[in-house]
Amino acid sequence: MHVANADVVARARVMLFDVDRVSEERLVGIYRVLGEVDAPEHYARRLAEALHTTGYIFGRHGADAALTLGRLEEAIELSRGLDSAEHRDRDALLKGILATYQWALYRYGRRADGLATRREILALTRAGTGDRWALAAAILEVAVGLAEDGHDDDAEALFAEAAAGTVGLARGYRPVADRHWYLTAHAAHLAARGRHTEAADAYRPLLDTTHEDRQVPILLYGARLLAAAKLPAESRDVQERAVETYRRQAVRQPTRVLRHDHLAFHLALAGARDEPPGTAHGTTPDHWSPEHRDRYDDAVPAIRAALDDPATTPAERVVLARRLTVRATFAELPREAVTDRLLPAYAEAVTNTRALAAHDPVGAAPLLARALTDHALLLASIGRARDGITDMEEAAALHG
Repeated sequence: MHVANADVVARARVMLFDVDRVSEERLVGIYRVLGEVDAPEHYARRLAEALHTTGYIFGRHGADAALTLGRLEEAIELSRGLDSAEHRDRDALLKGILATYQWALYRYGRRADGLATRREILALTRAGTGDRWALAAAILEVAVGLAEDGHDDDAEALFAEAAAGTVGLARGYRPVADRHWYLTAHAAHLAARGRHTEAADAYRPLLDTTHEDRQVPILLYGARLLAAAKLPAESRDVQERAVETYRRQAVRQPTRVLRHDHLAFHLALAGARDEPPGTAHGTTPDHWSPEHRDRYDDAVPAIRAALDDPATTPAERVVLARRLTVRATFAELPREAVTDRLLPAYAEAVTNTRALAAHDPVGAAPLLARALTDHALLLASIGRARDGITDMEEAAALHG
């Protein structure tokens, strides 16, 4: 084995005195050099962390697959070899690297390996500290991977397990520590399979909980599920609760509102049937594989082409335009841009859908109700909920 010369070793040691100024790429070289002359295990963890960071950067910037995955695979092997008595957080470190690795595998088209890595993360979490929120999140990741690949039965079992595992848990500060995500994912998967009664049952516990910033879109989705399950009276009741909650929040003007890019999740959920199959509609793009997120974003030209097609019907145009607008809503934008760019698009959707309803009042009613609630929710996201009250009331009247 080649051993670095004394000058190289000395320079490496000196550079560690100012480690915060040293790039991660250079740290990889330093830890390799010092590992040759000192005990390799002394630098194993630091080398694993530096390899992980550089692998993450390479993957995000589209570097060669062999380079990116090679870095991450070496980091994984080093982490596996750490003494758990000395490194009590070894499994947490390993899961973090595996999370980046599965993302990179999906990015480079190795879906089967990406799903296998998600399963490994789940196995580590099951064997871990008993953090039920972390376990639910790991289950959800595997379920989404299965749903994207069309393994709906296997995905359904895991969506149900993730939701069941959160029973009795208190909401926490972490994004994953909210039962809303797991119940919604399960219900949406059932709804996508046409099992509307089961979907409504799975979602019903959310209708009696309090999510200050999300309560209105949660109630609106619940009303839609109940309507699809042929439970019109209960659906109307939940719709009316949504309007009353919106009205109360508009008057109170809460300091915490649902940001537009977070609202986009709920808007996309309401348009699940408008999108191609193979989408885990009840989950956020953070759960999707990079390939699937790319497909979602890359659909824009085809949607625009369909809008330009003279054969497209007015009703189809309303749906296609909404698909574009919801995609734009996922972008992180300052409030001024939301007001100047997104709000006019949602207002135009209301105008166009009203025109459609003038010719087909019954058939266009669901589209108009959705356009009205979309507009009202976006107004609330920029602190103008009072301007959306009449939209919410009109949508409730259309709901029947």
